[in-house]
Amino acid sequence: ESIRSLEPGTALVVDPEGYRIERFAESPRRAHCFFEWIYFANVASTMDERSVYLVRKHLGEELARLETVPIDADTVVVPVPDTSKAAADAMAYALSIPSVEGLIRNRYTGRTFIDGAASRRQKAESKYTPLREVLEGKRVILVEDSIVRSTTMKVLLGRMRSLGLAREIHVRVACPPIIAPCFYGIDMSTIGELFAPQFLQDGVLTEGAQAAMAERLGADSLRYLPVDAVARAVGLPGGSLCEACITGRYPTPA
Repeated sequence: ESIRSLEPGTALVVDPEGYRIERFAESPRRAHCFFEWIYFANVASTMDERSVYLVRKHLGEELARLETVPIDADTVVVPVPDTSKAAADAMAYALSIPSVEGLIRNRYTGRTFIDGAASRRQKAESKYTPLREVLEGKRVILVEDSIVRSTTMKVLLGRMRSLGLAREIHVRVACPPIIAPCFYGIDMSTIGELFAPQFLQDGVLTEGAQAAMAERLGADSLRYLPVDAVARAVGLPGGSLCEACITGRYPTPA
C-alpha cells in the first residue's frame, strides 16, 4: 500500500529517521514519458495508476482497427519478443487470427536499443531465431513495439525470409514514428540516427512514406500507430505525457 508514483518535482529522502517525500521544485505540468509504457517498463509494472500490460494491450487493439491486410487461413500475428507480445496478442484476438511464437529470443543478448551501432548489428543477428515450422508459407503480421534506428528490424526481416521462409511480412508498429531526439536521458541523441525522419515531409506520416519505409526495411508493408492513439491507449490526456520524440514538441523550454 505504500508503493506509489512520486509526483513531479518531489524526491524520496531516506535517512536514519526513516523516509519522507520532499518537494524540491515546482512542477506546473506533468509530462510522463509515454515510451515507458511502450518499451522501457516491465510489463508487470503500474505507473500513474496505468498498467503497462493493459496499455500495451490497448495499443494492439488500436493496431487492429487500422488493419487492411487480407485475412485467410495462412495469416498469423507474430510478436517481436518480448515487449510486443501483449500488443500482438490483443491485435490477433481482435482480428480473430492466431498469435504465434514465430521468433524465439536469445536470452543472452541484451536490449540492442542502447548499444553502439556495430554492437547493435552484431547482437541483432543473433538476437532472434525464426521458427520455420511456424513461419513457412505464412502471411505474417509482425508486431514491433517501436522502430528507432531500424538496425534490428532489417536484420530480422532478412532472417525471417531466408531461414523462416515466410511468404509475406507486414510490419505493424505499436508506436508512432520516432522523429526527434530525446534530451531527457534516453539514448537517441540526433535526428540523423533515427529511421523515420528521412521519409516524412514536414513530419507528416503518409501512405507513400510508409510504403517507402517498408521497401527500405524489406517488408511487404509497414504501418505505424498515429500519435493520438498513444494517449487513448495510456488513458491520460496527451498534454500530461511527454511525446517529444514523436511530435518534436518538448515539455520544457530550451
